[in-house]
Amino acid sequence: MKTALLFVAVVIIATACRDEFHQLTPGTDPPLVIGTKPTCQPPSIEKNIIGTWHFETIVPSGETTRVGSIMFNDQLRLIDPDSLYSNYIDTGSSIAKVVAKVYNTNASYFQINNGYNGPIFRVDLVIADGRKEQWPMYVVSNECDKIVIHQIGSYSSSLKRGFVLTR
Repeated sequence: MKTALLFVAVVIIATACRDEFHQLTPGTDPPLVIGTKPTCQPPSIEKNIIGTWHFETIVPSGETTRVGSIMFNDQLRLIDPDSLYSNYIDTGSSIAKVVAKVYNTNASYFQINNGYNGPIFRVDLVIADGRKEQWPMYVVSNECDKIVIHQIGSYSSSLKRGFVLTR
């Protein structure tokens, strides 16, 4: 009896441990082409600009291009260690240190008379007494890893001024 039970147990264990192999079918994903990136749908400029970017200035021929890093935070402040924007303002009677750099992706600006009538991207350089210098600009393109911004004053000019942000 013990031998019969042992034999049945061995047969059950032997058949239970048997694996079957099935060939896998190929995936349905398209092949990855070397040198291409997946496409990205950029978020709105208000969301996309938040974070750290590398900048390169756009200046007319013959002027020096500047490069560096800049961070736009979600409290609408700039952290600008490489001085894309000036750290001092000429108040007329003195040179005042900028204590805050604030941005707005949908600002107003009252002195535009060059044909531009879209949304304003504005940076305010604020000094200790609250006075500020405003830099009105417009967004030329908003891509996932690249944003191009031009100064409003160059809108109707062939000589553009502004900067390119890349991640």
